[in-house]
Amino acid sequence: MAAAALLFVFYSCTENDELGLDLVDNQLRMSTADTLTVTAMTVPDDSLAMNLGRSNVLGMINDPVFGRTRASIFTETRLPQNDLFLGEDLSLDSIHLVLAYEGSFYGTQQTRQTIQVYELSENFPEKDTLYSNIQVPYYPESITRDPEGFFFRPVPTDSVLVDTVLQAPQIRIPLSNEFGQRFIDANDTPIYENVPNYLEEFKGLHITIEDGMDGLGSKYRLDMLANMSALELYYRTEGDTVSRMQRYPINEFAKRSTRMEHFGYEEADQALRLQLEQEDQQMADSLLFLQSLGLLRANISLPFLEDLGDIPRLLINKAELVMPIDTTFVAESLPASEGLLLLRMDENGELRFLEDYGAGADYFGGKLDKDNMVYRFNISKHVQGVIDGIKPNEKLAVVVVGSSENMSRVVLKGPGRADNPMHLMIYYTEFD
Repeated sequence: MAAAALLFVFYSCTENDELGLDLVDNQLRMSTADTLTVTAMTVPDDSLAMNLGRSNVLGMINDPVFGRTRASIFTETRLPQNDLFLGEDLSLDSIHLVLAYEGSFYGTQQTRQTIQVYELSENFPEKDTLYSNIQVPYYPESITRDPEGFFFRPVPTDSVLVDTVLQAPQIRIPLSNEFGQRFIDANDTPIYENVPNYLEEFKGLHITIEDGMDGLGSKYRLDMLANMSALELYYRTEGDTVSRMQRYPINEFAKRSTRMEHFGYEEADQALRLQLEQEDQQMADSLLFLQSLGLLRANISLPFLEDLGDIPRLLINKAELVMPIDTTFVAESLPASEGLLLLRMDENGELRFLEDYGAGADYFGGKLDKDNMVYRFNISKHVQGVIDGIKPNEKLAVVVVGSSENMSRVVLKGPGRADNPMHLMIYYTEFD
């Protein structure tokens, strides 16, 4: 029946080691560095859909490892109702863009940022899905009240006092009177008759962070579907002693998306730049860089996994891909990602779930083990299928979990490290 339980530890190495067999605790242990190898490379991730949840991301980070990255937002606002009428003899008080914080942020709240808001010159593309590489044309003149921009410090968890009333955490950006006057002038015209007419006049907004920020900075999630996320128009009619307010919401029908920029990673760590620019395998053997929001992932290969098929009647008990973190790149303001996701690449290069993923998170893994600063994935079914010849040995890809809203990053030890490298551990039973 069962002959022995074998433990394989597979990892890449720079020297040729002889195959050795040692009896340890009544288990046969075999370690090799040449015939069964893990290889990996940091690569740009695919753009992600950014209009499917409630949140979008705004902010800039001057990361000492990953360099400068920026998250901007493109969004429509909407007419609150057809045939909107604001009253007679209107005069403008002010107009604000209000964006509700979702509460999460990455980086530091101590760095001040400058928001600029621009008006779109064209409507959003007629697409159901909008991605993180989106670019909608916009006019070059800022419509913030101060042309230099709105200077502020992100406070995603602090309430805000608005007209003596304490409100939920939000960003309130004053916009120019010229922009606000157009909403006054649209009153009692066809522009306010229906949404298509409204969107012909007010196509949308581009909200971004101005270059030149000092300090680390941060990215933060904004709840675009909160009731307060809207343009707020303050105006008076003849005889009014106080302002009236009309919201033009960013609702579930409004098109919107986060745009991500990495500026060519020109300010990033050399080990990252050499992998992106030259596919430098030596650097990838040492360090792998993962970054959320569709920016960076690592592609992983197990090029000699099929060789296990030469062992007859082999049953995989467990195959675990282990990904240790290089903790020298972890900082209090830049913690490691809470979880990763391992995927496979099909013949067209599309990312798909592994069969093991369907067994549930407790089985599949990917959650950060904070005690040991490591991620583990159980890929037993995948490995069994490859060695049985019923599945192709497809390349794998590891990404930050929830990457369309998660704002984190992590640096992994590569498979060529001498100290605790990325490696594949296989426990199996060989039958007579």
